[in-house]
Amino acid sequence: MIEKIEKSLLERIGSSVFVSLFLCGLFFTLFQNFTQKYIDQFLGLFGGMCLIFVGLAAMWKIKDAIEKETS
Repeated sequence: MIEKIEKSLLERIGSSVFVSLFLCGLFFTLFQNFTQKYIDQFLGLFGGMCLIFVGLAAMWKIKDAIEKETS
C-alpha cells in the first residue's frame, strides 16, 4: 500500500513539474520582443495543445473506466 502511495505521489510531482516547466517556457517565449508580432500563432499553438491535453485526459479516464469494468 505504501508503494502505491509513493508511486502516485511521484507521478503527481512529475506531472506538476512538467506542467510548470512547460508554462514557464511558454510565457517566457510569449513575452519576448521578437514574438510580439507572432502572438496569435503562439496562442493558437497553446490552445491546440490544451485541446490535445484535454482529449488525452478524457481518453485516459475512459480507458481506466473500461479496465475497471472488465476486471
